[in-house]
Amino acid sequence: MKIAIFHGWGANSKDNWFPWLKEELEKEGHEIFCPDLPDTNKPDYNNWMPKALEFDYDEDTVLVGHSCGTILIMHLLSKFKVKSAYLVSAFDSHLNLDSIKGMFSVPFDFELIKQNSKKITILNSDNDPYISLDVANRLQKNLDAGMIIYEGLNHINNGTGDLKFPELLQMIKNDNNKKD
Repeated sequence: MKIAIFHGWGANSKDNWFPWLKEELEKEGHEIFCPDLPDTNKPDYNNWMPKALEFDYDEDTVLVGHSCGTILIMHLLSKFKVKSAYLVSAFDSHLNLDSIKGMFSVPFDFELIKQNSKKITILNSDNDPYISLDVANRLQKNLDAGMIIYEGLNHINNGTGDLKFPELLQMIKNDNNKKD
């Protein structure tokens, strides 16, 4: 299986739980794409999308994103059909943050996004300092997505403990074992 992992604003591929998840999935023999997206402190659709398009997506691809990486995934789902998408600390607007407004220069077609992924799961925290549960719930409704709310994990940028995210790994493994 092919899996693309996208970091968020101000991060890179070596931050948070991304290296751990990449390593665990590689042990299973999966092809992993976990790029360092450009100009990470001012994410922009026109800068991030070309980097994301360096990967070959197909209907067996799994997408994983954190924060602004979830925005990139929704843009990718406007272009490609994939197996599943995991949106960690997900949102659908610029949250009044000027530095991320460039990620919203192209509007979302939620119907197309829903059609292009067999399964979408949102994973947010009840005390995220940036993303309220109202925002996460709105996105969940727009995408008809599954949703898991964690207690007390803030922006889930350190995983669920010790820079790991075993729950996410298990979800990806479980979905991979299911026959479509």
